[in-house]
Amino acid sequence: MLLTVFRKILILNRVKFGLLKFKQMKVNQLYIGHICTLCCGSLIYILFRSSNLKMFIWFEKLNLLNTIIKLRRFTIYYADSLPNIILYSLPDGLWLFSYVSLVLFLWRNEIKHENLFWIFSIPIISITSELGQIIKLVPGTFDLSDLVMYLLGTLLPFLIYQKSITINLKHL
Repeated sequence: MLLTVFRKILILNRVKFGLLKFKQMKVNQLYIGHICTLCCGSLIYILFRSSNLKMFIWFEKLNLLNTIIKLRRFTIYYADSLPNIILYSLPDGLWLFSYVSLVLFLWRNEIKHENLFWIFSIPIISITSELGQIIKLVPGTFDLSDLVMYLLGTLLPFLIYQKSITINLKHL
């Protein structure tokens, strides 16, 4: 009798620990996988990229420009020492990582026919627009680093969260 009760307690604790671990992983996916990568990609633009970008006009309209200029006084000198892949390609990869992480999170890490479009639409647009630059279908200059970052930003969330992802692609 006592042994049976002890076993039930152990089983309940394992289930409880598993749920806590799962909830912690979901919190990490939202805050680190989505918000942190979104902010890091944005900070690279804000702190190191040219102030001629349209977003600086938006900052001025939001009365944020003075604060950003003060921050840039400390960082803009380092822009020349950062590799181009960090300045120009990494933010796009981080934003795609953020997007895929968020969409997976919103769909409870379940991949179904109903959400394939939402999960892959932005990555496909990004990747095909970069490839379209090769054949001059899309304006711009093709950059292999951009393509690599797009691919990494799309694939890494699936690899990192693979233990919590469920694939349910049964025929309709």
